[in-house]
Amino acid sequence: MLMTRTIQGKWPAPHASEWTLKAEDGLGIAEKPYYFYVLRAEDSHGFVVFVLSEAEDVIWPPAAKGATPFDSGGWWLGKIHTKPPLDPAARRTAFQALELLLRDWKGTFERHIHANYGTIDEYIEGRAPSSGQTEFTILRGPPNSPKAWTWEVRIPHELIEGRLTAKAVYITEASLDDYVGWLLHESQLPDNTTAQIMGWISDHAIVAESVVQATQESLVAEAARD
Repeated sequence: MLMTRTIQGKWPAPHASEWTLKAEDGLGIAEKPYYFYVLRAEDSHGFVVFVLSEAEDVIWPPAAKGATPFDSGGWWLGKIHTKPPLDPAARRTAFQALELLLRDWKGTFERHIHANYGTIDEYIEGRAPSSGQTEFTILRGPPNSPKAWTWEVRIPHELIEGRLTAKAVYITEASLDDYVGWLLHESQLPDNTTAQIMGWISDHAIVAESVVQATQESLVAEAARD
């Protein structure tokens, strides 16, 4: 159903996992957001990858925050390693200091890429940045993984509708067959809605054996065109 809602641009209240709820509580994230990676995909997150973009005329509330230069859950759970090591109180303080306003994150992200990478391709491919924070350093190698330097944007549920647009979906053949079968035979959606979704899939679905690899190759190609 979430795939259907994403295609339609309708977003039900998110159902957070136990670990996500613990991270939100520990970091002080109260808005119950949806979580998105910026120009990155990860194998550990399933067999379907949506590429979304902000609407061209999007306006964010002036005080709305929701972007960090690392995965927030991994940060709170201690899976992102720093030098010196940080205790939970220090992690919460650092998170709140680094969290960006939604209206500002794009410009800050672009400056980060310019300062730390030769090309945007290096970031998309998961390479570590050339520099870290000033008061502490996120280790730019094992035991850290690319989640330690993958930018994350969190959009509160109350703000998401109408502000994001699905541009494409990368999906395995088996997952697409399962979804289309459900859509046509079990969803009980109105015929016109089913037809609209099938039309979107026809225009925007990319079938791939490795959805992460296909997504990242497409993002690199798009960056080269820009």
